[in-house]
Amino acid sequence: MISPAALDAEYSQALEAVGRALFIDRWPDVPLRWNRRLRRAGRAVIDHRGARFRSAVIEISPVYFEVYPEDLAGILVHEAVHVGLAVQGRPFGHGAEFRRACEAAGGLLHSRWLPGRVFRYRCPLCGIVLERRRRAADSRWCAACVERAEAAGEDGYAPGRALQLVETVFQGPEAAGEAALPVCENGPDGEQSATPLRYPVHPNDDGPPRAGGP
Repeated sequence: MISPAALDAEYSQALEAVGRALFIDRWPDVPLRWNRRLRRAGRAVIDHRGARFRSAVIEISPVYFEVYPEDLAGILVHEAVHVGLAVQGRPFGHGAEFRRACEAAGGLLHSRWLPGRVFRYRCPLCGIVLERRRRAADSRWCAACVERAEAAGEDGYAPGRALQLVETVFQGPEAAGEAALPVCENGPDGEQSATPLRYPVHPNDDGPPRAGGP
């Protein structure tokens, strides 16, 4: 994991780059903190009333940066652009204005898939291998083989026909340049997604790696 000093330096550089792109001379206090529960690389949590900015916090995922530490600078710029636009009372979602500012400041518009555990099951009849993200709590069967068995008047769900777990693997991280996901959960209008987060609570979550802006 990146050291606090290195994170502090990266964050300061991100704020400076966005400040130049958006002509912001002085930033309000914008704390940066870890949040292991994030579904994405990061997010900007912005408190505003209409076009009036009140406060903001940038959260980043330690899970993501354990896999892709080289994305840190670009992700911090991305989130800082959301905040910078909000500070100026401008639309701060993922619109055209945001994309222009993010690219001008050297930020990333997309993040990458995280590696995940994959369970591989093989059908004992046809030999097909099926992948599942969750381990089956009980027996599962190959749909095609069940249909063929029932068409022949046989029990398609006989125990001996059930899928067999053959291996558990981890989907590796993507190669550089294969970005596919939104960096953060900010919707087009700037509001955060209400989708439940998938990462478990960690005892070191939400501790601020940095106190605030420059």
